[in-house]
Amino acid sequence: MKIAQVRHMSITTFHAVADSPIQSYWEYTAFTEVDICIVGAGIIGLSTALECREKFPSANITIVEQAPHGHGATTRNAGFACFGSATELLHDVDAFGHNHAFEIANERYLGLQKLLQRCSPESIKYEHLGGAELIRASELHMLDRLSEMNALAKEITGDSETYVLLSKEEQESLGFSTAVKAVIMNKHEGQLHSGHLHATLERLAREADIRIEFGSKVMSIQDDHQAIAMISCPIGDYVLKAKAIILANNASIPLLASEFPIKPGRGQVIVTSPIEDLSFQGAYHIEEGFYYFRSLGNRILLGGGRNLDFQTEETYEFGHTDLVMNALETLLRDIIIPGKEYAIDYAWSGLMGFTPNKKPIVSNVSDHVYCAFGCNGMGVALGSRIAQSITQLITV
Repeated sequence: MKIAQVRHMSITTFHAVADSPIQSYWEYTAFTEVDICIVGAGIIGLSTALECREKFPSANITIVEQAPHGHGATTRNAGFACFGSATELLHDVDAFGHNHAFEIANERYLGLQKLLQRCSPESIKYEHLGGAELIRASELHMLDRLSEMNALAKEITGDSETYVLLSKEEQESLGFSTAVKAVIMNKHEGQLHSGHLHATLERLAREADIRIEFGSKVMSIQDDHQAIAMISCPIGDYVLKAKAIILANNASIPLLASEFPIKPGRGQVIVTSPIEDLSFQGAYHIEEGFYYFRSLGNRILLGGGRNLDFQTEETYEFGHTDLVMNALETLLRDIIIPGKEYAIDYAWSGLMGFTPNKKPIVSNVSDHVYCAFGCNGMGVALGSRIAQSITQLITV
């Protein structure tokens, strides 16, 4: 079989290969031609498959995933069901304008509503504990724009007081250090268990007769009257043909479709041992969301610090750096739980993807290949909404 290169495409191509010599007749005739192939079994990939099943009830849908589960970000994020801290919202207004900032936050909010419609709160261990932001001395001037934040947020939530400044007594009860000068609370946010979210979406996909091929890495794609993917798996390489291929593999999309301005960003995360008399619950942000922490029962999950060294953290490699880990522990010790005893029980990293304008990329790559991306660190919030959008583009 000869696979011709399409001149107008810039996506990675591969050399002519024989027709799947590693496969049996049964495998070749049952699994190598599908209607829809989705690359990536994370939040976006699984949600997209479920949306496709609703639109195309009889379609043959397959998801290919290189890891044992959605590995890059889905099971490595912080589980925030949030749509934007107060200072991030103001940053976006200043950087992109009111309408652009509204669209970013509104898509996140709508995505969360869709997610909670699809997945029962119990199945994903959703807790509606609110989201908040710590304000330190250098950010106190932001409080002068609280009414501006709420005017914009009202367009999203319908609530004239989405962002509320806690009283001095309420703030002191949270146990933060005196370096925290104010706390802004958003009662419309919550948190969930990222592992149970993935498991729930995977279960829903299987119940919808969607096939998931784990341990299958897409090495390259091509469009030649149909979408074609060269896939590598533990027993060898094979070709999968589809009427439509949807790239939903997060920060790794540029490895298959280099024309998209998606940059990787590593997120480093730690989780403490159980802390006696933990004085707060809920999800919190610091510095426009570059740092984030939340209660995890009586533990604390803390992540972020990418802004300390953007160049190093723009990587496809998992791992930790002393710079970021020291910053996280300093923040934990000096600001979040001063005087408390704890140990670090878990530490990991995940890979996020970022666009220049913080908006999703939902687009054709070619006639039969599509891109579904747009997390910018907000995959929990945006995944369901992006899935709805990309499914509207697909024809099979």
